[in-house]
Amino acid sequence: MRAAYLGLLLLAGASTVTAHDALLEQALARKAVPLADLHGVIRTTTTVKGGDKPELDSESVDPRKEPKKIMASYDELRDVIGTDAHVTKQEAGRTTYAFTTTRLPRGNVQAGHINVSSDGKGDDERFDGVVTVTKDAGGRPYVDHLDLRLHGTAGNFIAKVKKIDVSYAFAPADGTDAMLTTSCMVDATVRALFFVHREAHAESEWVASTGN
Repeated sequence: MRAAYLGLLLLAGASTVTAHDALLEQALARKAVPLADLHGVIRTTTTVKGGDKPELDSESVDPRKEPKKIMASYDELRDVIGTDAHVTKQEAGRTTYAFTTTRLPRGNVQAGHINVSSDGKGDDERFDGVVTVTKDAGGRPYVDHLDLRLHGTAGNFIAKVKKIDVSYAFAPADGTDAMLTTSCMVDATVRALFFVHREAHAESEWVASTGN
């Protein structure tokens, strides 16, 4: 990764809490695949617009060798979603909840010179969240998508974040009850020094090794 001329650090945290809805509680009770059992790579592509020409980058990392670059763990969802999740839509096989939170799942996304990261230590930034719950082939509920959007803006007169959208997708790992984070997408719009504007887009996906 190149040295950054502009960085954004989002530190978000919340105490351990319990969701009240029975369906959501069952979904959140499922466990993530342990890091040691992940066999594959996380492939990330990024694009930054706003300069003379778009900046494009891509990388693949083995999360067992570079755990700091792993995508958010399913085990973090309970703390991220909190206790105020309420049903907004119900349809066949899917229930949608809305909530607000002051925490992003831990992780780091580098898009050009823009760094969007969360280490779980806490901050005052608020995010509007949407989570959807569905059921696997055995009828057991799980969270399949989590979407977070920065409420308002963040930063100061030197660097202001005008938008941050973060989306995660989850699925049961083959042959197990454990949950795997399959993808993550980040969109960020940043203004720096009043005249520098950048739009960053990053997409990460889990690519399993052959046979896993």
